[in-house]
Amino acid sequence: MDHGAFHPETLTGLRASREMNVPNGVSALLAVCLVAVASCKKADQSVAPNTEFYGVKVDWPKLDTEFANSDREVQASASLAVRHIRYSQFPEALGDLERLSTNPKLTEAQKKAVNDLLEQTKQVIAKAPSPGQ
Repeated sequence: MDHGAFHPETLTGLRASREMNVPNGVSALLAVCLVAVASCKKADQSVAPNTEFYGVKVDWPKLDTEFANSDREVQASASLAVRHIRYSQFPEALGDLERLSTNPKLTEAQKKAVNDLLEQTKQVIAKAPSPGQ
């Protein structure tokens, strides 16, 4: 066995093994990309917010939209009401919405969104089971 000599057949064997690994590497990279894209799409579909409580559709995302460009104080009040709704704390949300509805800084569109949400929240409270049940 000659350990220091150059053997041309070894070189062709290395080229062949490298050429075989390139397609395997490309297909592995392609598989990883496909899995990543599929999981992102699946995650987007499963994040839909709950907007129905006890059979009543509560359009709280509209409140977020209407108050997106408001001043900080008004935005904070709207966010607090939305948080209470999302966590099914409807009496607290009702109080937040009633206070928010009297704010003189609201635009007509914001007043309508708050009043609509107030009515929806009242319907949810009416249909919700009492705490002892």
